Order: sequence, then structure tokens, then C-alpha cells
Amino acid sequence: MESLADIAYKVIADRIITLQIRPNEPINESQLSKEMQMGRTPIREALRRLEGEDLVVTQPRKGSFAAPINLTDLSEVSQIRQILEPVAAEMAAENLRPPQGDELRRYLDLLGSLSARAVDQHELMRFDLAVHQVIYELCGNRHLMDTLLRYAHHSTRIWSMVLERRALVTEHINELGPIMESILSKDARTARDLMDIHVRSFNDSVTSSM
Repeated sequence: MESLADIAYKVIADRIITLQIRPNEPINESQLSKEMQMGRTPIREALRRLEGEDLVVTQPRKGSFAAPINLTDLSEVSQIRQILEPVAAEMAAENLRPPQGDELRRYLDLLGSLSARAVDQHELMRFDLAVHQVIYELCGNRHLMDTLLRYAHHSTRIWSMVLERRALVTEHINELGPIMESILSKDARTARDLMDIHVRSFNDSVTSSM
């Protein structure tokens, strides 16, 4: 069962990543407490966790703020993801056990419905992040999972800025289909190769929009 701090973390992280809380904008603990119907203690725990992930900045006597976005970080973040994401996909395919594929199959089925209708851009972005997170969990390495999720959050935050200038290319989301299929079929080499292409195409798409 999730703790209140875990719930607060997910809500605040989503708002920072999707720019509902803008870069450098103060984070109102009282307002969050009322909205989420919980005390300030779990919210502060969540903010400390987010600060450790460089998504929140705390200033003495001023409070917590959404961290600024430095677009020059994109290159370095992309380098890390280009190295580690294919490894995670390969490991997920190698380590997959029958019950573990259920959630991935659910996302694969959902992808078909997303492709068939007009979807909110932020919904597509959340879908992409959720699929990546499932793959990280399936890789079976907690440290790799934590590292990749941290950088996926930063990449998605930059992506949110791009969405303010141009629509998300749905082909990027559709690339997830063959990746999920290759993991479910335990084709580790194909999963690795397709993930490499997927991450590189994301970087190219974001770079071309800046």
C-alpha cells in the first residue's frame, strides 16, 4: 500500500514534469495540503525526495520552488538514456516471466486505442513515461530503474516545453508498440535495438524543436 508521501510525490512530480507548476515557480504547501486532503508532513517528505532528484529547489526562509529547466542539459541527459535505455529493454526481455507481462500487454492494448483517436498531448506524454517505467521495473535491477526514472522525468519535463511549441509526433508513441512486443516475445536483441532507435528519435525531435 502506498504511503501518503508516495501519493504526494506522484502528484507533485506530475505537476512539475508537465509544467502545471512552472520552472522557478513557488510550491504552495498549504494549497497542496488542501487539494490532496493530507497534512504537510507527507508533502514535505515528497518535496525532499523531489529535491534529491533535482526537480525541486529549496531556498532558506523562502520555501520550495520547481527547479529551473536548463536546455543545455538535454545533451547530457540524452547521452545517459541512449546508453542505458536499450540495456534496460534488453534485460526486461531476458528476465520476463509470464505473470510480469500482464501490465505491458495492457499498455500494448491501450496503445491501439490511443492511435485510433485524438488524444491530449499530455496524456500521450504520460503514456510514454508509464511504458518506460514498466520496462525499467521489468529489467530487474533496482538501481538501473531508479537511475533511468530520474532521467526520464527530466527528459519528459523538457518535452513538456516542446509541446508548448508543437504537437507531439504520434509516430514516436507508436514506436513503443514493437518494443513492447519484442519484450513480451523475449527477443532481447530486437528490444535493445528498437529502444535505441526510440530514444534517439526522441532526442532528434526535441532538438529540432528548440
